[in-house]
Amino acid sequence: MSQEPNMIQYLSILLRWKRFIIINFIIVFLLSVIVSFIIPKWYKSTASLLPPKQPDIFNSLSASGSILKGLGGLGKLSGLGQKSSAYNYFAILHSRTTMENVIRKFDLISVYDISDSSMEKTIKELDGNVAFEEQTDDNITIEVYDKDPIRAANMANYFVDVLNEVSTRLGTQEVRSNREFIESRVSETQDSLRQTEEALREYQEHSGMIITPDQTTSADAMASLYASKAKMEVEVAIMEHNVIADNPTLVQKKLELLELNKKISTIPQIGLKSFRLYRDVAIQQKILEFLIPIYEQARIEEQKDLPVLLVLDKAVPAERKSKPQRVLIIVLASFLALTVSILLVFIMHGLKKLDKDISPLARKIQELVNKIAFLYKV
Repeated sequence: MSQEPNMIQYLSILLRWKRFIIINFIIVFLLSVIVSFIIPKWYKSTASLLPPKQPDIFNSLSASGSILKGLGGLGKLSGLGQKSSAYNYFAILHSRTTMENVIRKFDLISVYDISDSSMEKTIKELDGNVAFEEQTDDNITIEVYDKDPIRAANMANYFVDVLNEVSTRLGTQEVRSNREFIESRVSETQDSLRQTEEALREYQEHSGMIITPDQTTSADAMASLYASKAKMEVEVAIMEHNVIADNPTLVQKKLELLELNKKISTIPQIGLKSFRLYRDVAIQQKILEFLIPIYEQARIEEQKDLPVLLVLDKAVPAERKSKPQRVLIIVLASFLALTVSILLVFIMHGLKKLDKDISPLARKIQELVNKIAFLYKV
């Protein structure tokens, strides 16, 4: 029963101050309408991209011979050690080079009205008007906001062009680096093979020694072991250029290479020079058998000139503005005005009821409240 009078008192206070509440609400409502129509319109254009499958020279060689078996662990070189391959593309999009290219292309210093023509300020402004995201279905979206819907669409599409250009250049450099490394190993192996073949020929001509079938079998087995070592060294070297140092697959490969070196170190030295020479020839032949197919595939990959990303949806000029959301601005401002006005009503009502024996500051506040009440005819 005690709550009913209190509610009546609250309603009574609100009714007494209704002019204050209504007038403030109307003023804020009208101001929010005016402001929402004064704020410039912004349009959003979106381009959608699909990252391609990363090229892998080892997967392409899966049927090139028995020496290439067991290379499946390299099937995703470019993705190892990364959360997602798209993060490389985001680094390109957010780079200063990309931002400056877009700024110069569309003269954004003038568009954004940067008074001192500062590139830093323009980059910061542009960065606030773009958004790059990786969606759940692995496609990348590039969103651009601008006051001109046509320019917004053109900027989004230009971001795609710059991303393709930079990604292609970086990808070509990476493939070229791999090709040059493999090419150097092929050249070294060919030189070593020629030297060992010549040494074996000269020794056999002078000594007349003939290698038996049993010796040939043993030499082939050791040659395969050395070839496996060379294969593992190539894998580790290429992975070190493509993944982080503590990548689990890379660490495992290094451990396997270490065990392979230990096994090779246990092979007894053969006393017969002819056996050693034949073994060296067989080793170089096995290594070359592994390297030549990879080298040829690396050359093919280097010659490719395909777009790095596939464009799912080109950006088109927006038909409707994206912001400001005028209805939302008006509703929020009006609700806030109503809430604050009601709170002020109860605060001012309490101040009016203060005793006369109060501090000077409270007395001044009370006088101000009385003036407000008189102004609104409370």
